[in-house]
Amino acid sequence: MNGKRTKDWELYEAGKQYNNKLKPNYYDTVDANIAFFQGDQWRNLEVEDMPQPVFNIIKRVIQFFVASLTSSKTKIHFEPLLYADDNPTPEMEAESEGAELTNAMVNNLLEKFKMDFKIKDALYDAAITGDACAHFYFDTSKKPYGGAYSDIEGEIEMELVDGSNVFFGNANNSRVDIQPYIIIAGRDMVKNLQEEAKRYKQSTDEGEIKSDYSYLEQSGDSGKIEVEADDYGKALYIIVYRKKKVTRTKKDEEGNPILDENNHPITEEVTTVHASKSVENAYIYQDIDTGLTEYPIAWLNWEKQKNQYHGRAICTGILPNQIFINRMFAMVMYHLMMTSFPKAVYNSDYIDVWDNMIGSAIPIKGLGGEVNIGNIAGYLEPANMSPQITNAIDMAMQYTKETLGISDAALGNIDPKNTSATIAVQKSSAIPLEIPKKNLYEWVEDIGKILLDMMGTYYGVRPIVMERDGQKTIEQFDFSTLKDMWLHVRADVGESSYWSEIASVQTLDNLLNQGHLDILDYLERVPEEYIPQKQELIANIEQRMQQQAMMQQQQAEMQEMQQQQAQEQQQMAEQRMQDDRAIDVALQNKKLDIEAMKAAKK
Repeated sequence: MNGKRTKDWELYEAGKQYNNKLKPNYYDTVDANIAFFQGDQWRNLEVEDMPQPVFNIIKRVIQFFVASLTSSKTKIHFEPLLYADDNPTPEMEAESEGAELTNAMVNNLLEKFKMDFKIKDALYDAAITGDACAHFYFDTSKKPYGGAYSDIEGEIEMELVDGSNVFFGNANNSRVDIQPYIIIAGRDMVKNLQEEAKRYKQSTDEGEIKSDYSYLEQSGDSGKIEVEADDYGKALYIIVYRKKKVTRTKKDEEGNPILDENNHPITEEVTTVHASKSVENAYIYQDIDTGLTEYPIAWLNWEKQKNQYHGRAICTGILPNQIFINRMFAMVMYHLMMTSFPKAVYNSDYIDVWDNMIGSAIPIKGLGGEVNIGNIAGYLEPANMSPQITNAIDMAMQYTKETLGISDAALGNIDPKNTSATIAVQKSSAIPLEIPKKNLYEWVEDIGKILLDMMGTYYGVRPIVMERDGQKTIEQFDFSTLKDMWLHVRADVGESSYWSEIASVQTLDNLLNQGHLDILDYLERVPEEYIPQKQELIANIEQRMQQQAMMQQQQAEMQEMQQQQAQEQQQMAEQRMQDDRAIDVALQNKKLDIEAMKAAKK
């Protein structure tokens, strides 16, 4: 094994040195924040024979903040450039069509990533450690659409990386796009790294990649504990992304070089992202042109800090308050344990042994006259604890919540009788979250830009399931055309609020009771979690309504038929009556004729 480090590893060591120089130490701060959130709040505190209570305010606060920021649904919209010309050109129509198809593909990717859960995890990381990072890569071993299209390979994958494993080349700026390089570190099984090196034909000696114990900079105490077993060791790896200028030949839509008037290929200078992956002493792959124009990294700070790329976490500011509250509660408990039960005191000149058993007799000797029993035995009065201690604890908890912008109404510690007032208080308490919310929106938009860049670089011609006029169809789209389009990226992150959902449901209930909505309109608008199997219920109601409509139609047809039959019968009866009257008239006329003839003969 070559003991010489790679050049990229020197950059990784420089990044660690920067984190260790931060005041307070970055790695110690991250580990302490994670431990306190998990409830390990007496670490490195020497206490003897004292209780160690934990009133985890940090966890309650962070859970509330994450729940307030988490969106019910996250969408990324791509919009083409709006032109002033009323007559759209083929290029304009192509951009509109490309934006629509790209939106459909990105929605599929977000569902595959389980983006709503990824956002929750990222917000927890940012609130606890200060940073969250989304790393995207193209996995060529994956078969999209379940392998239904054998000629299509590769899928875009997303992973969340701890902030302690991300290193910026310009650590004094948190902007990703201006970085000279970005390093992503991680630990993987040695066998996986060796097989990856073989695929890239970078290393033929498996001995260059061996297991190590370089896990001291991993986040949390659990990150520093691994299974130590033969053939299952892990090694630390780093991926270094750099932007480099390269010269390329322009090509037409069919992939042929574009020539100038002298039949020379026309070239252009573009900036692309190059990637190298290595362990400490060996490269797995080196200086590969990814074709991307954007770093495949989306960086999120909970609260940005001046002149450094690491953000400030909520935990960092609450730790001293949390320690004070726990210590004060511990001293109150210790005082109660020591003084709550009174101690018996007796005069050993008269009593040899004190017997505290119930109903037992205590012999007294040497009493030479009347002696007050209070002078022989009694109980010591315990010292009273100052009420200022409990007041200080209450004030510390109250002021901590108030400075963070958390009220009892927002936490749900009130009776929600006045819903409008509750919503107003909740909205006012959410104002301190506006800055993290804007950071979240920016993070989601950065993810949209990365996905657009990766689809245009790697996807090529792929099928997309589109829904037009209620009908789903499969359309083919050449994603490489996205490289020549300008699409505006917009993040649509909807805030989910417990009280706003209650108010919405109450409004829907009122509209239903007043007859302004039918049951189907009501069910389509009520949140999913309020009615189990809502779609099945809607389908059953629609089926019953169709059956009722068919029955009503059949009844109407039968009534119409019966009315028609009755009319025909009435017409037939009237016709018979007319015929009978005509016959009677004819008989009467004939009778008169006969009588007239008889009279004439006479």
